[in-house]
Amino acid sequence: MRSAPCKLQRPYVAVVAEKPKAASRIAQALGQATLCRIGGIPVYYVRFNGQLLVIVSSAGHMFGPTTAVEGLPVTELKWEPLWSFERRSKHLRPYYEVLAKTLPGALAYISACDYDLEGSTICYKIIEAFGDLKRARRAKFSSLTAGELRKAFMNLGPLDVNNAMAGVARAELDWLWGINFSRLLMRAYRMTVGKRLSLSAGRVQTPTLAEAVRRWMDRNSYVPVPSLSLSAELEVGGVKFRARPDGWEPKTRAEAQAIVREVKERGYMVTVSYKSEEESIRPPPPFNLTDLQEEAARIYGLSPYRTQEIAEDLYLSALISYPRTESQRLPPDLDYKGVLTALARQREFSALVSDLLRETGGALRPVEGPKRDPAHPAIYPTGETPREPLDKYHRAIYELIVRRFMAAFARPLVIARAEATLRDPAGRPWRASGQRVIRRGWTHYYPYVSLEEAQLPQLRTGQRANLVSASVRVVWPASGVRLSRLALLEWMESNDLGTKGTRARIIETLLRRGFLEIRGKRAEVTELGYAVYKTLAATAPELVSVELTRDFERKLKLIVDGKLSRDAVVSEAKQYISDLVRKYSQQIDVIGRRLAELAGAVRPARTCPICGRPASGELCELHELALKELNEKLDMIAERLGLSRSEALRVVANRRSTGVWAREAAQYLLRKLR
Repeated sequence: MRSAPCKLQRPYVAVVAEKPKAASRIAQALGQATLCRIGGIPVYYVRFNGQLLVIVSSAGHMFGPTTAVEGLPVTELKWEPLWSFERRSKHLRPYYEVLAKTLPGALAYISACDYDLEGSTICYKIIEAFGDLKRARRAKFSSLTAGELRKAFMNLGPLDVNNAMAGVARAELDWLWGINFSRLLMRAYRMTVGKRLSLSAGRVQTPTLAEAVRRWMDRNSYVPVPSLSLSAELEVGGVKFRARPDGWEPKTRAEAQAIVREVKERGYMVTVSYKSEEESIRPPPPFNLTDLQEEAARIYGLSPYRTQEIAEDLYLSALISYPRTESQRLPPDLDYKGVLTALARQREFSALVSDLLRETGGALRPVEGPKRDPAHPAIYPTGETPREPLDKYHRAIYELIVRRFMAAFARPLVIARAEATLRDPAGRPWRASGQRVIRRGWTHYYPYVSLEEAQLPQLRTGQRANLVSASVRVVWPASGVRLSRLALLEWMESNDLGTKGTRARIIETLLRRGFLEIRGKRAEVTELGYAVYKTLAATAPELVSVELTRDFERKLKLIVDGKLSRDAVVSEAKQYISDLVRKYSQQIDVIGRRLAELAGAVRPARTCPICGRPASGELCELHELALKELNEKLDMIAERLGLSRSEALRVVANRRSTGVWAREAAQYLLRKLR
């Protein structure tokens, strides 16, 4: 690409890209481009389809809502350049100045931002500020490969106004909810404590915090009830296998130990039934963003937000298609063989591609998942070779996407499963199972699965199996409550909160605000996060409601479909928020006192003897919850293990699987017994 001084030669069409790297890709794809710089910011000239295109870029959102109103409620807003009121957005000013110089003189405009609500909003607001929306068109593409970009610019569509209006409405709703309730919380705290504290609440953020608190409370108040796991090792024809109780379990440890003695004395079991079958397991569908985030967390321990960042980097390098998609379906017009052939030029994929083409005979029919996205297909590799070496995690995510793409065309995994029912001399049924891999199928290409094999010999009805050993083990189950970045992201998706592109960012906001923190692989709610949640749940329950946010998400989809106007949705929200703020402003002293006590800023009238939190009864709410769990389960634990109540309490207090507050409550009760 040659460089030259910047001279705007009219007539020209202004092309607006979302990021500088995307602008460069577009320029190189459309022809012999010329690079110039205005204030250090790259601008590209290229002739395409008989027109001179001037390609410029933003660096993400250029405009955002703000207000001059200082009180409450806030309903007046205006869109201004972010650099004019956000310190962290000062880097946008040079891009703003380039847009201000290039767009006003353009003959027409092409929105070439990412094709989603966020991208459509970015370009819409830029063209609205510096150009003419009536002379704007839309370029739609799902990858930054030269072929797809040329096709998109040859087939421009009308400006996606509905998408942009939904994006504008979302931004305004989020801003209105956030500024009003954040100000309300901060004002209440300041009036009580006399100090400022940065607090925030939001339309999606607060219900997500509420779910994190619910899981945090469930996990930390958890009291495990042990099970008694019986196991018998049997042998037939020199092959050993394990059997476990089938549909029954001993109620007490004494009963379990008696069964073990009895089984050992008799020394055999008799086969009642045996069956075996082959199971064919289809390949997993191609990745959408959430699937990719789940696998990256499972395999590499990456946070959803980091995975999204890496995927967007790979997209801007034209290595993969657009990652912010919900689809699990590849585009039917994609040249699958062409992509695979291109991937084969990379040494690490060459043998795999050869295996796949030989296995399929060139008949490439990918599996499809149930999820669709009207804007973009599933994530797939473009076949482009990285121009520069990828770092460890960029390489890992790229390879994950390539291998998942290959697996979509591969044969099923075939497993032989066998199952037998046996009876001990007392007539109790036991079950044994085994499995072995007959054909690895798609796991050859996507090997990130565990395929454990277990032997089970072919048994005949009535055949004896000799007992090798028998034992009983006390098993203390873990709570099963997941609280992590990924668990919250999955919950947000299942409840239709946020978008595929914003969910991970919202979770990071909760961490940045100090409402959550990461300890090892788990997330924890901080005292501040708990204080904000409890205050809002008690005084403004509408804000923690999932249903309220779902309702607005439904309305945003109606805007996209052209069935509802942005003005109607935002006006309704303004009225609703104003009514709530006026209502809760009358309770501002109560809100402030509750918030300050829970945050530890003022001393409550009564404190919990275990942790010092505010107490309404003997203990704080959290330890009262744990105490209730203990009282409900302690007798069952004592009976099952043959212990006294105090002995059972000591056991529970020392179990790692017991929740933190439950352990503390158990220790508190033990101290009282002394």
